[in-house]
Amino acid sequence: MAWTQAYQALFAKPLVNQLIAIIQRDQASALAVVNAARAVDGNQPLSAIAEFHKGPGTRTSWPWLYFEIDSTNFVRSDDKTTRYHEARIRLALDTGQYDQEMAQEDAQDYGWLLDMIITSAGPWPDLSDWTTSLPIQHETVPSGTTAPNAAGTVNDVFIESHKPGPVEVPGIDVPIMRVTLTVIFDLEET
Repeated sequence: MAWTQAYQALFAKPLVNQLIAIIQRDQASALAVVNAARAVDGNQPLSAIAEFHKGPGTRTSWPWLYFEIDSTNFVRSDDKTTRYHEARIRLALDTGQYDQEMAQEDAQDYGWLLDMIITSAGPWPDLSDWTTSLPIQHETVPSGTTAPNAAGTVNDVFIESHKPGPVEVPGIDVPIMRVTLTVIFDLEET
């Protein structure tokens, strides 16, 4: 018997590009909200995220955002032509070398910024931002447009956690603050 493809599932890979594209598109609006709140407290405004990476590397500017696909967990079912799964993607944002007293404030505010952008995307309940081609600026997408999962495949997007903390980075003399968000996607792909 000849091989027949059972499903067209793309899993989590396209979601990283969707995250990058959505953050690039929406960060100016969300940053205005965060920086307005910081101004009330007398804090300096946060800088826009310009560094988007799918792998570890040398930090060339701050803030530095790294995307990592974590586990993909499948639901066992009798229907082998549909893949029901939950994919986790971690976003780790390094906030850089600066006044260590402000490090915790900045990390939490960058976590708030990313959370606001991701939670506002969609909009819920249709979640179309996750399955619509979007403009993107990233070296791994030379076409400049995302190739997302099929329409209707993303059933839910949930931010599971924010985890701020100091980290040691090779080539950097002092600890820097990193805030890591774990995002869970519930998908149903045929």
